[in-house]
Amino acid sequence: MPFATINGHSLHYTDIAPASSSSSSSSSSSSSPRTLIFVHGLGSTQNYYFPIFPFLTSYRCIIFDNYGAGRSPFQAGTETSIPSIASDVLGLLSHLGVDKAIVLGYSMGGMVPTYLASTSPDRVEAGICIGPVHPSEAVANVFKQRVPTVQAQGMESMANTIPNGATGPATTALQKAFIREMLLAQSPGGYCANCRAIELATPPEYANVRCPMLIIAGDQDKSAPLAGCQMIFNQLGTPPERKRLHVLKGIGHWHCVEAPDEVGRFVRQFVEQL
Repeated sequence: MPFATINGHSLHYTDIAPASSSSSSSSSSSSSPRTLIFVHGLGSTQNYYFPIFPFLTSYRCIIFDNYGAGRSPFQAGTETSIPSIASDVLGLLSHLGVDKAIVLGYSMGGMVPTYLASTSPDRVEAGICIGPVHPSEAVANVFKQRVPTVQAQGMESMANTIPNGATGPATTALQKAFIREMLLAQSPGGYCANCRAIELATPPEYANVRCPMLIIAGDQDKSAPLAGCQMIFNQLGTPPERKRLHVLKGIGHWHCVEAPDEVGRFVRQFVEQL
């Protein structure tokens, strides 16, 4: 399994090359296909994005487990944050020889595209936010309360509740099992550190974002409600003709698992139009 040491810690990543038969159809203006890098959310792993990859075979896709999540080991006594996750994205891109990429983020990771677009615009071709969390006191309290629960009861406390409580009504048992498996793949220490990252997060400077942006929201999402996604969309400094908001009907917070075909099509259409 490929690991890279980025910012002093080990990240597990997967670098998926474009299919040879489809790379020539990429809409990139250069000879090389566009590169997309994916940042997952709390309690998930890089595998969260796998269901949408059949729609993205024309592109180089880089996925990784955030520090302290999945197969990226957590070091006791350390912490993480949205800026440090964003720094890991830039570090991994540099490690892989990528100067500029389309940055996708989901949930907690959904703060990263806007953060990077506002702080490192030269590295971000476009941003895609899927169910992005907007930091607030209410959000901070929710994730602050999870820490003692996980410390006392382990990840089973999350795995036994989130697959039912954070998804839409049409979510299948198989989809819930996948979500449960990702939750159980977390170390309690790493999960708690990522909870604290959300608790302490501050809103990105949305108005400073200028690149093309896509936001995908679920109308049944309780963790990143549609109203918050609409607010982020409205505050983006991106010109109106270069930003899009798509709403998934009946979908909760696990968009790529619950509605992979819809999400995959929206992402592909957006990238094709760049």
